[in-house]
Amino acid sequence: MQIKIQILLLFVVFLINFCFTINHNQQHYDIVIDNKINNYENKNINNQFNDEYFENLGYDTNGTKCDICKFGINEVQKMIVSKQGIDDISKYAIDLCTYLHIEKAEVCNGLIPLFTNMTFNVLSYPTVSGEYVCGFVGFCPYVPRNSSNIINFPKPKPPHVAPIAPSSKSPTMKILHISDIHVDPVYQVGMNADCGEPLCCRAPNGPGVGGNAAGEWGHYLCDINMKMVESMFEFIDEEFGDEIDLVFWTGDNPPHDIWEQTYDSQINASQLVTNLVKKYFGQTAKIFPAIGNHESLPVNSFPLPPGSSWIFNALSYDWSDWINVDEQISNLQYGGYYTLPVQSGLRVISMNMNWCNNGNLYLAENSTDPANMLQWIVETLQASEDIGEKVYLVGHIPPGIPDCIDSWSEQLLQIVNRYEDTILASFYGHTHRDEFSVYYTPSDENDPSSPMRPSNVIYTTPSVTTYQNQNPSFRIFTVDANTGYLMESSTYHTDLNQANLNGKPTWLLEYNATKTYNIPDLTPISMDLAIQNMNSSSSMLEDYHVHYYSASPYPESKPCTSISCKLDYICKMKSAAYLKYYECIHHQVNNYLSNENDLSIKSHKKLNILLDLNNYLNKEVLKSC
Repeated sequence: MQIKIQILLLFVVFLINFCFTINHNQQHYDIVIDNKINNYENKNINNQFNDEYFENLGYDTNGTKCDICKFGINEVQKMIVSKQGIDDISKYAIDLCTYLHIEKAEVCNGLIPLFTNMTFNVLSYPTVSGEYVCGFVGFCPYVPRNSSNIINFPKPKPPHVAPIAPSSKSPTMKILHISDIHVDPVYQVGMNADCGEPLCCRAPNGPGVGGNAAGEWGHYLCDINMKMVESMFEFIDEEFGDEIDLVFWTGDNPPHDIWEQTYDSQINASQLVTNLVKKYFGQTAKIFPAIGNHESLPVNSFPLPPGSSWIFNALSYDWSDWINVDEQISNLQYGGYYTLPVQSGLRVISMNMNWCNNGNLYLAENSTDPANMLQWIVETLQASEDIGEKVYLVGHIPPGIPDCIDSWSEQLLQIVNRYEDTILASFYGHTHRDEFSVYYTPSDENDPSSPMRPSNVIYTTPSVTTYQNQNPSFRIFTVDANTGYLMESSTYHTDLNQANLNGKPTWLLEYNATKTYNIPDLTPISMDLAIQNMNSSSSMLEDYHVHYYSASPYPESKPCTSISCKLDYICKMKSAAYLKYYECIHHQVNNYLSNENDLSIKSHKKLNILLDLNNYLNKEVLKSC
């Protein structure tokens, strides 16, 4: 009986593969610490796969979670082979989910059947072992099959030409970046915002009391209501009008009611937001949408082509006003990605980042280059380089975070560094937070051990939705109209508490990046300087912390005063692949303890710092998706 409970519990974990009560990404934050950690050295992920390497980077190679996961997956696969009924196992999982109070009964009953087919399909693949699947979802170290993680490029990289910062007198364009709208059309004022379900503030949740009652303009624990979304679009229209030249809209349109969703509700949610974007910007701006992880059914599940054609075809119809070139319509309908020119000498590549999403269990079949998107990106960038064209990369899930398969992030890192003189910047959403990170490449292309220099920048815009503990936000980039180089990043928000108190929202400029971080422009060199400035200024890092949560009440209650907070932010900013985050952590800790000569004391201090960091990541860093 005990074995059956373990198997079913594991099955529930795989079925509920999302970021609410059970967060499989949390596993990435369990930092393993042993005596070997003091011998940590930077090693190249491309050629150094071994237990010691993974242990030193924080993975549980021999621990309970990894072993139980492998055992459980193998047992579930035996059930599948023995033709045990999928409905019977699903029912056991629902009962266990309810009995253990993993979620409320209605959530268990709605959610688990949505994931059943995907889970059984994936575990039925003949080449998928327990060890491989458990590595894929983060319980064990993950090494992709049949992949060296080395990208082969059609042409050698030309000599790097450092970007010239645009003149303040240059003509400019404005890019509006919006992401993670997650509008909830059935949000109801006065309902309970803390209902114990993944999404609340709805009539079935009953009335809330005091601070737990859904406000007229929203609540920090719920998705944004339609009234607030329309207020934001109206403000942008009134404040900027036809000054908006481009709109980067990077996905996640449906609300977080993932246990109640249907094919129709998913399509309707995207149509609702599409119609809003058309209404306010369709006549004056060029629109470049990207697909989020919430667009599919169930959440995160994007089967390899042609398995996702239902959502890709629906979106290609919705977006036909903007994506109307036959070749790119075909790309969108095949893999959810496309490319279009902005103007002469400048184009956008819109990527489907669900092909790196480690919540997408279908990628267990192929996580090296699903839907051939990486190869397509290389070919597109090479064509742009050949004619001297510059490129913006647009997508939903940022590389370098736990949600993006790290071997995939490592490949994208190679691509970005190879085409650093072609790619101007990358724009993402998904985390709901306001953040950025910098790509680095060896200063001597022929010597990988040479000092690293900044090569490109990832900009992650804060969410429109308030879910969770965010003020509704959007961002305006000012760019050189001739070259496309970024000149300024201006982030706007409204204070939700004040909106509910005053009976209307007031949209304000939250900050300009150049002023806040004391940098002259947004080139990679300048953004690296911003990181250096924050590393040496606790007040500037605290500003970043406040902006990270869009100046909501949360950072005020949890100020960034600990070593752990500083380590986490600085290393996130310096890591475009997640294993590099761990490398950065150990490098930063070693630097912090460089003046300690007593090896025993140094080892003890390092142990305490890493334990504190692990505790901070698991208890104080809010996670959304």
